[in-house]
Amino acid sequence: MKIYYVISSLEGGGAEFIIPDLADFFTSQGHSFKVLACIPRDMETAALLEKRNVSYQLLSLNGDCRLSSTYNLFKIVKKSPPDLIWTSLARGAMDGQIVGKLCNIPVVSWKHSANVMAYKASAVRFLQRYSQLWVADSDGVADFLQTSMDVTKDRVMTWPLFKVPENLPEMPVWDGTGIFHIGSMGRLHPVKKFDIMIRSIDYINKKYPEVGKRIHFSIAGAGDEEQKLTNLIQELQLKNVELAGFYTNVMDYLKTLHLYMVTSTFEGMCIALHEALAAGMPVVSTNVGEMRFCVKNNPIGTLLKENSPEALGEAIVEYFHNPKKTSEYAKNARAYIQSRYSKESFQNAGKAILNRVETEILPQFK
Repeated sequence: MKIYYVISSLEGGGAEFIIPDLADFFTSQGHSFKVLACIPRDMETAALLEKRNVSYQLLSLNGDCRLSSTYNLFKIVKKSPPDLIWTSLARGAMDGQIVGKLCNIPVVSWKHSANVMAYKASAVRFLQRYSQLWVADSDGVADFLQTSMDVTKDRVMTWPLFKVPENLPEMPVWDGTGIFHIGSMGRLHPVKKFDIMIRSIDYINKKYPEVGKRIHFSIAGAGDEEQKLTNLIQELQLKNVELAGFYTNVMDYLKTLHLYMVTSTFEGMCIALHEALAAGMPVVSTNVGEMRFCVKNNPIGTLLKENSPEALGEAIVEYFHNPKKTSEYAKNARAYIQSRYSKESFQNAGKAILNRVETEILPQFK
């Protein structure tokens, strides 16, 4: 098959960072694969694609008319039709669904989060019918597709967008001495609520000053909120908090941590959190996305009852004071990931979806 992979942008993020692995998988199965990005945004993913020799093309530039990417995708598809349009993220899905309908090309769409932005909800629910198959990146997202987006069960399959990384580093074991390094990664975007993390450190510094002296918190990532978060750190005069910038190799960052945190208002699979678990560290997370299941049902971390600086701060302090629990949860985390997200599991899920496309969907369009 000739596959056009239409994604919203090439900014840094979990859905974008998995593209090279998807490209390897599709080409290993004998298919051609080209990435078409609606807009560039910060282009953090471009270097990863170039390093792995993944072909990509921009459909429009930041600030262009919203319909530019749709029109340019239409022109590309008319000139050189693919067998399949595979979409990722909301804007990519909309462009792919519209062009697929106009050009009679089948569409498969990822859903990466258990959420739809309110201002897009009506369009998303209307256009969802133009995707012949929806692929959820986790069980929680599969449920969301059916209950909140009106996608029938027979049009939903699940393919966890994660597999155990090769050459996992040896992680530091928290033994109660030295500096307790906690962190998080991701786009510096309002949905991630990084301000709650920063304020949790301020809470610890004030309520538990002796603990605050031995905690270092960092955020790895880039995005529009960088200046806002920098101002907050300066306003609170936090010496034990830093914005670490963007990491191409996430394990270079994760191997410095003892505890990983998520305060997002919504998530899907949350690739970054699963990378942290794979590296072998406990996690503290809001009750969203796949974390509602994996953290709730396994001794690998803590689900916050409320997304507040106080609740997060207390959770951090608990791990700080319990090195035995921290190291035990870290060991459980790596074992959990190894048991569920092997390379074989990743490939088998992908093969099942490709088989469905080739045997049931493509014949309808010929």
